[in-house]
Amino acid sequence: MKPTITLVAFDLGNVLCTVDEEPASKQLAELCDKLWEEVHEIVFGQDEKQKFERGVVTFDEHAVQAIAALGIDMPLDYFTRIYDTVLIPSDNMFPLIARIAENHRIALVSNTSEPHWKSAERFLPFSSNLEPVIVSYEVKSMKPEPAFYDSLLTESNVAKEEILFIDDLAVNIEAAQDSGMIGHHFTSQIALEKALVELGVI
Repeated sequence: MKPTITLVAFDLGNVLCTVDEEPASKQLAELCDKLWEEVHEIVFGQDEKQKFERGVVTFDEHAVQAIAALGIDMPLDYFTRIYDTVLIPSDNMFPLIARIAENHRIALVSNTSEPHWKSAERFLPFSSNLEPVIVSYEVKSMKPEPAFYDSLLTESNVAKEEILFIDDLAVNIEAAQDSGMIGHHFTSQIALEKALVELGVI
């Protein structure tokens, strides 16, 4: 018997868009006396990224520190525009999301920063239909922590067994399943479409 799915929750990075930090790092490296790999660590390094994606510091606070560490004179909004270029919309996925949204609620569940979500909000044609939007910097928790999934359950007001959680990282799917949700490890659009048919979503 197929489960009843009410809500389909999508990760952002490498599901609704691809992520490539190298071009932005190289663009910033051209403006300072550093290798692009050094720039990448300053701007996108995991330790620093976790702070602003967790909401411990704001992205603007991180940006000011990064600009100073790079030793460049750059307006904050220009730095942010370069930072935002790492997200590349997965346009081929959008018609599939539109099909799902015809009969199901859709949500966003992402470890991300404020500027990346604001950027995605502009390029995702269905962004106004995402409800709820669970982003790490707002809920002060990150996948695969239980508190992140609790936020989705609380804000969606949907039974856990009626939520399909889609993410590109297996560890995040395992945590979703541990919380009682149905999980799909995203590896390709073709595989996702097959799973959605099997689950009766499309």
